[in-house]
Formats: sequence, C-alpha cells, structure tokens
Amino acid sequence: MTDKANHKSKTAAETDQTGKINHPFFRPLFAIGRFFRNIGRKIGGRVRGLLARRPHRSFYLTPRHDTRRSLKIDSYGGFSLRVWRMIRKNRRLFIKYFIFYAIASFFIVGLASQENFAAFREAIGNSASYEGITKWVSLFSNAIASGGSSTLDSSQQILSGILFLYGWLTIVWLLRTLMRGDGEKVKLRDGLYSAGSPILSTLAVALVIVVQLLPLGLVTIAYTSITAVGWINTGIAIENMAAWCALVVAAVLTLYWISSSLIALIIVTLPGTYPFVAIRAAGDLIVGRRLKLTLRLLFMMLPVALLWLLILMPAIFVDSWLKLTWFPLVPIVVFLLGILTMMWIATYIYMLYRQIVDDPTPPVRLQKSRKPAKMTKKSTSHKNK
Repeated sequence: MTDKANHKSKTAAETDQTGKINHPFFRPLFAIGRFFRNIGRKIGGRVRGLLARRPHRSFYLTPRHDTRRSLKIDSYGGFSLRVWRMIRKNRRLFIKYFIFYAIASFFIVGLASQENFAAFREAIGNSASYEGITKWVSLFSNAIASGGSSTLDSSQQILSGILFLYGWLTIVWLLRTLMRGDGEKVKLRDGLYSAGSPILSTLAVALVIVVQLLPLGLVTIAYTSITAVGWINTGIAIENMAAWCALVVAAVLTLYWISSSLIALIIVTLPGTYPFVAIRAAGDLIVGRRLKLTLRLLFMMLPVALLWLLILMPAIFVDSWLKLTWFPLVPIVVFLLGILTMMWIATYIYMLYRQIVDDPTPPVRLQKSRKPAKMTKKSTSHKNK
C-alpha cells in the first residue's frame, strides 16, 4: 500500500494543476515545441495578413474587378515635365550636387580608357562587316558598355558602390526636404552630413534588387555565349533580332518584378525603417498598380535615351572624324551623362513615390470587405417603428 501511495504522490508531483506532465525530462521538449509553435503562428499570421492585403494569388487568374486600383497621377508627358520643373526650379542645388558627385566619382572611379575605344573604333573601321548604321550603333553600344573604368581593383569597386549608394541617399534627402517646403533653407552640406544614416538598410534593399536581376543576367550570359560560339550572327539578321527581342522581354519582365523594390529604395530612407519592412510596404503600395508603375518606369527611360542620343552620338561623330587618341572625349561625355541619368532617375522615382503615397486607395478586395454590419432584430424593429 505504501508503494502505491508513493507512486501516486510522484505522479501527482510530476503533473501540474492543469493535468500537464511536469517532469524535468519533458521540459526541454515542451520548450522546443513552444518555440516552433510560436514561429508557425508568426508565419501564419504574416501569410494571413499578406492574403488580406493583396488580392492576387499565385497560379490563379485574378478577377478583373480585384485588379482595378485607381492612381491619380498626371499623364506620362505631364509627369515628366513636372519632374523637369522640379529640377529646373532648384537648379543651383542640383548643379552643386552634380559638381560634387562628379569630382568624387572622378577620383574614386575614374574615366574609361580612350585607348580601348580608339582601338575598337579602328577595328570597326577596317572591318567590311560594319558599314552604315551598323558601325555607329556598335560604337554607341561600346561607348555605353565601357563607360566605367576597367582598371578598378576590388577596393575601388567597393568604394564606387558606396559612393553610388551615398549619392542616392543624398539626392533623396534633398528631394524630401525640398518637397516638404524647405527649399530656401536646404543646403547640399546638410544633405551630405544627414543622408547617410540608412546606408545599411539601403544596401540590404539593393542586394534584393541584385537578386531580382539575376534572371536578366542569366539571359544575357546565354546570349553572349551563343553569340561567341557562332550560332547567332552579330550583324542585323533574323536570329539576332529574335535574340534581342527575347532580351527586351526579359528586361521588361525584370523591371515589372523589381518595380516595388525601386519604391522600397525610397521608403527605406525614412528614419527607423527596416529593409524588409520597406519592401513589404512598397508591395502594399503598388498592389493593383504594378503594370501602371512599370509603364511609368519604361517611359522614364525615354528622355534618358533621347539625351544620350542627342549628346553622345555627336561626340562619337567628332571623335571618329578627328581620330582622337589622346583626349578622352567620348569617356568624358559618358561619365557626365551617367551622373545626369542617376539624378533624373532618382528624382523621377521619388516624385512617383510621392504621387502613390498621396493616393492611398486600398486594394479592391479590402474595399469589398468593408461592408456595413448587419442590423439586429432590435434595430430593425426600432427602425420600423
């Protein structure tokens, strides 16, 4: 009898008041179970929140009424003129930024090699396969492809990446201050000293964009490999045009994918914003508007393409006419046009972000879920009276 009583007392001590086993051997197992259960609850909560915020489902056709989300914004040309007016109105500040970034980039990155461009120019001139427009298109593409210095070591490449991120943060800080109404007080010095705090968060978002660019990079590597083997001719041929069409399609799809990450590059500069919080907020902002945003980003490159054609092509004509070997005319033009392009893209994306924020229309599914509460019997009887 005593043994049975002792056994009952031990089993009662090993169980708590709720009937759960409280043996020391099982405590680590329970702790591990609670840990993974909490992780599962957090993941399930985030998934449910994502499904509630966004009407799209993977591998399912989204109904049209769930994809229509308004966006009050100017026309394509009107919005581009608005961006240009913003730059022209604050041209002194932008000129100071341009000079500072050009000097810093010149000492860190440097210019492209004029000797390499001259050698490529002479090789094309002596080749019979490059004639007419093919020659000038090849020179134009080679000037853009070799726009950066090819003699950078690993430390200079890291410094050039940091310089680009810091330049991006500075111009975003200046634009935020200008659009807040402090145009007369803002100075470039304030932006240089105050804009660098979210550089690690911006770097994290930039790494996400690099990962999203991998499909386009793989398609480009495949095209280069096939061209090097000789399966595709380098001239204007049907197979080469088809390959370029495939590259364009891959570029457009990649831009469609990274459109939210480009907006996240602006959101992450807000104080106290973590990178993946910025990516999630950017996705919520453009859900139902991604195609509109992609078309805006494609139109953003139209003035850039016209600028490069109107400035770089005459420089290439002059360089080919004078046979320059000592003065880097084309590398200097490419260097300056690259800075202007970065300034234009940063201003365009920031003002586009402000337009999206000023029109915080929720997704259609959220609008439909906000139905009035059902009337109870007491309220209906009171209303009938």
